[in-house]
Amino acid sequence: MKEMNPNTPVCQSCGMPMSDPNEYGKNADGTANTKYCIYCCPKGAENMSGTLEEMIDFCAPLEVKLGLHPDEAAARAALAAYLPTLERWKKA
Repeated sequence: MKEMNPNTPVCQSCGMPMSDPNEYGKNADGTANTKYCIYCCPKGAENMSGTLEEMIDFCAPLEVKLGLHPDEAAARAALAAYLPTLERWKKA
């Protein structure tokens, strides 16, 4: 697996590394949103929806498919620990 540059921004919703500006989300006015990826934020952060549990449900199978975790249970555990540290999911 390719080593990630520690300076590569990660989506503050799903944790996806955004190594290419084309992976950045979009603000409602169409400008780049460097905080969120294009998948989580295609039309502005105010239009983002879904719960943390739904994000885990969506990401777990993808992380297994990408070889990041040996099975879905391990992926779910890792996501449940990591995602709440991201800006979108942090409790105030």
